[in-house]
Amino acid sequence: MHLTKGKQRKRVMPENTIPLINIVFLMLIFFLIAGTVAPPVSTELKPPKSEELPLMPPAGNAVEILADGTLIHHGQKLSLAQILQRFPPPITSGSPDQNDLEQTSVLHILADKQLAASKLMPVLQAFRAHGHKTIRLVTIRGGN
Repeated sequence: MHLTKGKQRKRVMPENTIPLINIVFLMLIFFLIAGTVAPPVSTELKPPKSEELPLMPPAGNAVEILADGTLIHHGQKLSLAQILQRFPPPITSGSPDQNDLEQTSVLHILADKQLAASKLMPVLQAFRAHGHKTIRLVTIRGGN
């Protein structure tokens, strides 16, 4: 009787995915710490609410105006002259992509709902005189 040795099956090792999971986890932690979705809004600011305005992306570079008329940009209290320096007038050129120009030249203002119009209007007029043609007042979606 002749016995033959059967074929040996190679043992296949499963791929080790733990290093890949570690890298993805570290990248997630890095982007959570390093990235910000939007600059924080002052805790003293109570923005007005609206119901029927169209939804827009959040303004990352908005000027905040508190109820007492204080101007804030990225957490710093500034004078009107300092704010105007931070927001130079948009450059109008004859570029074919007018849509990009409109998006970059829009000035967003986040005013407190208790701010008197007598304090808001001089700020808006100063920006208009400075060369800003499109100014948007930012509100929060919701009733009341």
